[in-house]
Amino acid sequence: MTFKSALGIDCGIRYMYETLELMSPCGRRMLLEGEMMTTKREVDYYYSRLNEIYYRDCSKISHKLMCLKDVHNTLSRLGEGVVLDDIELFEVKYLAIISSDVLQLLEELRINAVRLPFLGEVVGILDPDGLNIPSFYVYDSYSPELREIRKQMKALQGNGEEFAHLLQRNADLELQIRGELSEKLMRFASDLQLALRNLSFLDILIAKAEQMKRMGLCFPAVTEDGETFYNGMFNPAVKDVIAQQGREYMPVDISFEREPVTIIGANMGGKSVVLKSLALNQLLTQYGFGVAAHDCCVNLVEEVDLCIGDEQSIEQSLSTFSSHMTNTVSILEKADEHSLVLFDELGAGTDPTEGAALAMSILTHLHRKGIRTMATTHYSELKIFALSTEGVSNACCEFSVETLRPTYRLLIGIPGKSNAFAISQKLGLS
Repeated sequence: MTFKSALGIDCGIRYMYETLELMSPCGRRMLLEGEMMTTKREVDYYYSRLNEIYYRDCSKISHKLMCLKDVHNTLSRLGEGVVLDDIELFEVKYLAIISSDVLQLLEELRINAVRLPFLGEVVGILDPDGLNIPSFYVYDSYSPELREIRKQMKALQGNGEEFAHLLQRNADLELQIRGELSEKLMRFASDLQLALRNLSFLDILIAKAEQMKRMGLCFPAVTEDGETFYNGMFNPAVKDVIAQQGREYMPVDISFEREPVTIIGANMGGKSVVLKSLALNQLLTQYGFGVAAHDCCVNLVEEVDLCIGDEQSIEQSLSTFSSHMTNTVSILEKADEHSLVLFDELGAGTDPTEGAALAMSILTHLHRKGIRTMATTHYSELKIFALSTEGVSNACCEFSVETLRPTYRLLIGIPGKSNAFAISQKLGLS
C-alpha cells in the first residue's frame, strides 16, 4: 500500500502529511509513492537513518533543498540519449550544484544516512567559466568559432543579409554544442538520478525529524510478533483541535496482542479516538514517521483496516448500517493474520439484538483466524461475550471529573459503562 492510498484512512494520517514541512516537490512525490514497510529489518534501518538526522542541525541543508526541482523527466531523456535544450541543461546543472553543496554540508555534519555521488565533473562540463551560478547559456568558451561569430553579430547590430547568415551559423553551432554536451553528460545519467533520489529522501528525513521535535513524537521499537503497547499515546490532529479550544488532551496507555478486544465506554469518552490513534500510529510506524506516544513497541502488520464513524452514503443509497456492513464485508474478505482490524461501533445502526449477534459472530470469525482486532461498542451482549470467551478481552474508556483534574484512561480487562443517563443529564435533558 502506498502512502498516497493510506491518506484515505480517516485516522489523522492526512493531518500528519499536511503538517510535514517538505522543501521540494520531488520529496513530496517520493513520499506519496512510498510503500508501507512490513519487515523489522527495513523499519529498523529506516529509523536508524532518521535518528541520525534527528540529532543534527540540518537547517542549511533544508535551505539548499528549497531549490530542488523534480527533474526526473529530464534525467530520463538524458539517459535515453536525447539532445537536451537549454532549459534541460540548466536543470541538470542546477541539480549538480545543489547536490555538490549538500554533499559538502553532509561531510561537515558527519551525516552518513544519505550518500550522494560526486558531480563536480558535471558542474565543470556545464560551467566552463567556473562561475558556479544557477543558470545555463551556450557559452562562448565552448567554441572559438562561436565566440567570433557572436563578436561579428554584435558589430553588425542586427542589420543586413550577412547578419542573417551569421545568426543561422550561430544557431547551428549552438545545436552542435548541445549535442556534444548531452553526449558527455549521458554517462552521468545514473549518478544524477541517484542524486535526485537521495536528495528527495533527505528532504523527507529532515521534514520528519523536525515534525517529531515539533509535536513531541517518539522513535518506535518494532517487533514482528508479540505485544503492541503505547505509553502516552495521542492523536496530533485531535490534540491540536483541543488545544485551540483551551482544553487539555489526555493521552492513553494501551497494550494488546492478537486476541480481539472490545472497548466499552461513555459517549464522547474517547473510544473512537483510541481506534483512530491505533490506526494512525501503526501507519506512522510503517511509513517511517515519528510515533504519537511517549514510547511504544509496535507489532508490524501488512495491512491496516479501519471501519469507523457514521458511514451513511446518500450517493450510493446506503443507510448507516448498510454502508458500515459493506465496509465490514470488504475488510473480512482481505484480512488475515498480518492485518490490524479496527471497528467503531461494530454491528450498530440496526436492531440491537441482531446487531450484537452480528458483532459477536464477526469477532469470533476474526479470533479464529488469529487477526489482531479491536472494536468499540455499547452492546451489553458484547461485554458478556468478551468476559465469557477465551482469547477475547474487555476494555473500557474511563472518564472521571471527581478529582481536581479530569482523568481519562483506557483499562484493559475491565468492562465499562456507557453512562447514557448521566451524560444526557449533563447535556441538559430533564
